[in-house]
Amino acid sequence: MNTIIENTIELDPVSEYTTKTKGFTGLNDDLFSVLPGIEKAKEAPSIDVSDLNQQNFHNDWVSNNKPCLIKGAIKHWPATQKVKNEDYWLSVCDDFHIRVYPHMNYNMWDRQKVDSERITFHNAIKRLHRNEDYILSIPSEKIAEGNRFSELIKEMPGFSFLSNKIKPRMYDQRRFFMYRRAATSWHYHNVDETLMCQVSGAKKVALLPPDIPKAKQICDFLTNEKYLNEEKLDESLQLESMVVTVEEGDALYIPPYWHHAVVPVDGNIGFTLAYCWKSPWYKLGDLSNYFVRKLYKDGFWPLKLTSLIMPFIGVVSIGHHLINKLYKVFK
Repeated sequence: MNTIIENTIELDPVSEYTTKTKGFTGLNDDLFSVLPGIEKAKEAPSIDVSDLNQQNFHNDWVSNNKPCLIKGAIKHWPATQKVKNEDYWLSVCDDFHIRVYPHMNYNMWDRQKVDSERITFHNAIKRLHRNEDYILSIPSEKIAEGNRFSELIKEMPGFSFLSNKIKPRMYDQRRFFMYRRAATSWHYHNVDETLMCQVSGAKKVALLPPDIPKAKQICDFLTNEKYLNEEKLDESLQLESMVVTVEEGDALYIPPYWHHAVVPVDGNIGFTLAYCWKSPWYKLGDLSNYFVRKLYKDGFWPLKLTSLIMPFIGVVSIGHHLINKLYKVFK
């Protein structure tokens, strides 16, 4: 049976919700069905956190650039209970202004900004808890020492299988997404490693590996959200994808260059932490990978500050890639 249709979103028993949002919402199979062959998607590999340590997580998953679901990865975090509490947010965060969105999270800003509102954070929290919006999204808010969400750090005391001393190169180390029924468009990360930590609620994630046919065409189609213009990929492609459900307390390791789309599985308030750290240099040195070549092309042209350092990054990364290949041959 089609794995997408089996796990459609369980909407709240409020009749007007079924008619409030029409068209492409990203929910149910909206996002996943744009991928040819998704009905044959395999389940992503899964491992219990008790079977992981820093060495085998790196060697088996990070080094091989393969995603995996880590069951129970963050079940010890106090945040799994605290972020569900409206009073917690009102007590630890000031009432600054923030922008909220009444739709899924898009890649393109021209779409994302439509119907957005600038309201106070406390009002946003209250609206989420009153469940008055069919879709409401507070996406990609940075958590860092000294910033307005710094109190959250002590509620998320790290991972047993990953050192918190490894910082990311480009993305924020911690950023969160809070929402009701807000899906996230197909996208990929081109530099850093990511753990998608499901602190509250559950999500279903579809993943597409980087070694795909017609990578340039598919990347352009997904990144620029051409499916929203009713364009379609060639059905004969039959891409080999993965699908996985990330439940509360779990974390999904998402390597660089893997396209993924994210859909909530219910109408509850969800809270997701994206935790990032830098990729090994050799991942940036495999020029047989379309996404690596695109990284250098985009980093170099049009000319900008990063154009000056891209050649040096290339030399270092390619050297590490060759050394890593030799190591695997003689291992």
